[in-house]
Amino acid sequence: MKAYEQTVQLLSNLQLKGIMKRIDEEINEAETQKVSYVGFLNSLLQAEITDRRERRLRRNMSAAHFPVEKTLEGFEFGKVKGITKSEVMQLLDFRWLDNHRNLLLFGPPGVGNYRKFLFMER
Repeated sequence: MKAYEQTVQLLSNLQLKGIMKRIDEEINEAETQKVSYVGFLNSLLQAEITDRRERRLRRNMSAAHFPVEKTLEGFEFGKVKGITKSEVMQLLDFRWLDNHRNLLLFGPPGVGNYRKFLFMER
């Protein structure tokens, strides 16, 4: 058995699916860029960690039984009164956490949206 085939078999036995998906690309990149052994191993392990995170996210999203997956990129800010896209993006930089401030969201109860947000000092 060739070394490559044996390596793929070992990866399969160890259930390292992320590395198995990327091994050909990583080998080619390591050969062309003359990456060190440690750098090559690091890139393989990063590929495995990334794959496991993605699979966990997909598994959790599936288990949550959400009717539709929604993202901020697809949100229509023009239809919402009281908050703009720039205000939401400002919240997403999380400076309010760094400044040790609380965030309060106000809106009608039970409808899943909000009209106003306030920063409160502790």
